[in-house]
Amino acid sequence: MTQDYGQPGAPVRMPREMNGLAIASFVVSLVGLCGPLGILGLIFGYVAKGQIKARDNAGSGLATAGIVLGWISLIGLIAIVLALILGGWASWEDWKDENYN
Repeated sequence: MTQDYGQPGAPVRMPREMNGLAIASFVVSLVGLCGPLGILGLIFGYVAKGQIKARDNAGSGLATAGIVLGWISLIGLIAIVLALILGGWASWEDWKDENYN
């Protein structure tokens, strides 16, 4: 007894493998928001995008989200550093000396 499975040679679409660096990019960028870890997420996102294109993996949306969050993190980190350089550090030291000494 045989069973009919449709036309012989019909293509079967297998689910694509999720790219691990895309997941890592999103998670690291989310955890490192406005911190130095966001830069690592940005790098992971760009590497994941290249791998996804070359290997036909899934996860392009996660890689894009990781890249966007990484750029937001980088801009936030630069803003924090600039705020500290442009006068925030001296004010912080004065406030700390007044309240804790």
